[in-house]
Amino acid sequence: MSNSDKYPLLMRLMHWIVGLLILGIIGAGWYMVGLDDNVSYKYDIYHWHKSFGVLVIFLLFARLVIRWASNVPKLPDSIPAYQRRLGTLVHWLLYLFMFLVPFSGFMMSNAGGRDVPFFNLTIPGFMEKNPELAGRLHDIHVIIPYVLLGIVVLHTLAAIKHRYFDKPEHDVLRRML
Repeated sequence: MSNSDKYPLLMRLMHWIVGLLILGIIGAGWYMVGLDDNVSYKYDIYHWHKSFGVLVIFLLFARLVIRWASNVPKLPDSIPAYQRRLGTLVHWLLYLFMFLVPFSGFMMSNAGGRDVPFFNLTIPGFMEKNPELAGRLHDIHVIIPYVLLGIVVLHTLAAIKHRYFDKPEHDVLRRML
């Protein structure tokens, strides 16, 4: 595979870094909400969960800029048109939900009257405390990671299908390795 058939190195790194961060943040979120309040490190996990969530938002914006500024390799012409359209839809849904998950958490904290940590910095709240809105955002923040994970599974299964069950030239996973 030539370099023109691969994504640029920076895009490949961003893909895997953001993907692993999101999976780790979701896992930490599920873990931390199951901890009793008397567990000494529970709120440390919240701090890191929120800090890495903000980092994901920044990285997604950087990733979009890099994507728009880069030469993205086109899919092989032999991939059917419906699979191309479906792949495009899945990619945009991934971007949407990768943004919505941390953004809903950020907004939930703000609506709950809490500042948001970003490692050793604090991002001050910019809205008045609104418990009703915070509750709705909490519900959204709890539900949409499942949607995101469903899309990630679809994305992963498609890559496996193209790599192991289609023609060798359909192996789109090689473009991201």
